[in-house]
Amino acid sequence: MLAYESKDECAGCNACLNICPENAITMLADDEGFLYPHTDEELCSQCGLCQQICPFKSSFKIKGNYDVPKVYAVKHRDDQVRMNSSSGGMFTAISDYVLGIGGVVYGAAFDNQYMVCHQKAVTTEERNRFRGSKYVQSDLNDVFADIKAELKTGQTVLFTGTPCQNAGLSAFLMKKYENLILCDIVCHGTPSPLLWYEYVGFLEKRNKSKLKSYSFRHKGIGWRGYNVKAVFEDGNSKLNTPEVLTYTSIFGSDLALRSSCYNCKFANLHRPSDITIADFWGIERSMPDFDDNKGVSLVLINSPKGKNLFGNLAEQIELRPSNTRECLQHNLQAPTALPPRREQFWQDYHANGIEFILKKYGGLGAKQSAKRFIRIGLDKTGLLPLVRKVMGR
Repeated sequence: MLAYESKDECAGCNACLNICPENAITMLADDEGFLYPHTDEELCSQCGLCQQICPFKSSFKIKGNYDVPKVYAVKHRDDQVRMNSSSGGMFTAISDYVLGIGGVVYGAAFDNQYMVCHQKAVTTEERNRFRGSKYVQSDLNDVFADIKAELKTGQTVLFTGTPCQNAGLSAFLMKKYENLILCDIVCHGTPSPLLWYEYVGFLEKRNKSKLKSYSFRHKGIGWRGYNVKAVFEDGNSKLNTPEVLTYTSIFGSDLALRSSCYNCKFANLHRPSDITIADFWGIERSMPDFDDNKGVSLVLINSPKGKNLFGNLAEQIELRPSNTRECLQHNLQAPTALPPRREQFWQDYHANGIEFILKKYGGLGAKQSAKRFIRIGLDKTGLLPLVRKVMGR
């Protein structure tokens, strides 16, 4: 029995892996580097649990959540927190509260090999690894089982991840836990871990040094757009150079996303979480007096539990009420569209390797990279249609 029918119906959330009573399911990478469940037919008892709990089988909505979320623009009161965050520091405010009451936090972090995986944090130092955007699909491993064990002891748990990961955890648990706080992000789509692994190798080879840190959203020159910075162990760093912009360019092209991202069931306002966080793109137009180019979080309160938590954060955050009209990013309305060149992209990768696609699709070359970088920044701030109109495109 297969846990999924087609790749565009599997988000790789690991719910089936964790629910299988026979341990018959393993997650194996396909030729694009995405993990999919594979069933050992000799161990499988045909119980059907893997299909029963799959959150991709139908539109997923948690009972008791609001039909329309409550919307806010939020800034952390500590500017240093915001500078170390992708947007306005809302994740830090939430996780500080949870850690302050003795809870634990699960989020995505780089491991020692610079791959992205979900980890557990019980201190602020451990939690800080979760801050900042990571445009790679995170490996969840057996985190869901660990969270269930924590919840059964009465431990307060904050889980942060993509909407499909939040939905997968809820489906796996098969019941509501009052001591579980679910927090999802507005997700554009999850790029290939294989591509990221190859890209890190390319950077290290090109710079003759191991990667020490990589920021997809460096704020040293402001919040808007994408400023990318890589720091190496030999002390050298690169900010917005063609080679460090190429991966972000490919992310922005949508060519390397998981197949299910183009068929996302969660790209709407019915969030599978208590709180949703994101960048508040367009804040410079809707609330110019609240914008200082250091980052503003978009916050959707999706449930009474989320509302109660939000009420405990008053000392840490500044907020402005908003509405769904002002904040409605594309991926709160519809999934990212499947690019017509996606199949060719992967054919080129397998035939020619990482450097070839960085040149052809990532714009490895100063002029082209700059154009792609500007386009991505304009697209995220909502100004791209205006620029196209002015330029007659």
